[in-house]
Amino acid sequence: MKKLFFALAGVAMMASSAVAQNYEKNLYGVRAGLNVSNASMSGFDFNSRVGFHVAGVYQRLLMETHPLYLETGLQISQKGFKADFWADKETANPLYLEIPIMVNYKFNIKDVVTLYPSIGFYYALGVSGKSKYEYMDTEEFEGESYSEKSDLFGANGVMKRSDFGMRFSATAEWKQFVFSLGYEFGFVNVAKIADGGNPESNEDALSSWGKLKTGNFFLSVGYNF
Repeated sequence: MKKLFFALAGVAMMASSAVAQNYEKNLYGVRAGLNVSNASMSGFDFNSRVGFHVAGVYQRLLMETHPLYLETGLQISQKGFKADFWADKETANPLYLEIPIMVNYKFNIKDVVTLYPSIGFYYALGVSGKSKYEYMDTEEFEGESYSEKSDLFGANGVMKRSDFGMRFSATAEWKQFVFSLGYEFGFVNVAKIADGGNPESNEDALSSWGKLKTGNFFLSVGYNF
């Protein structure tokens, strides 16, 4: 009986070792795709804006016996929004350098396709972007529209550079090709008070109207090396 027990235990250990060897410890890849981004602020209507993203991805195996991975990388992502403020309109197109930190668990389906959900957080740093503001001044322009452009993250910009939030996605891998869709939403109020932080000096500053938070739906295709 003891011999049978130790024999079964040895077989189980060998099987576990064999399974563990099937999981790659380090995965590298590239991703590119479409963003459909938006923003939210209480009392105002925002419309989505289409952008893009390009990324390098790294995944590290966290457990030898299970396909649990840490997923991170570096991404360039164009986001933005269109907003209606009474008779005025604003369009923003920020470009971010983004670092996601997520975990995923892979499910292999009959050695044909691998599916895995991912969940975690991201940090985004605004590197460039413009805003276009269109407004009606009936007294000065007699009902004609007037527009001006400015640097989103400059001294008189309307947005803070840093954003932080939650990110989740679902991915399908076929051979070395990757297809993903997901959503990310910011925790941080990215509206900035212009003119040195004095709200009375700039009544048009977004932060004087409420808290502005970002959201982004993304669709990616990619390749793992």
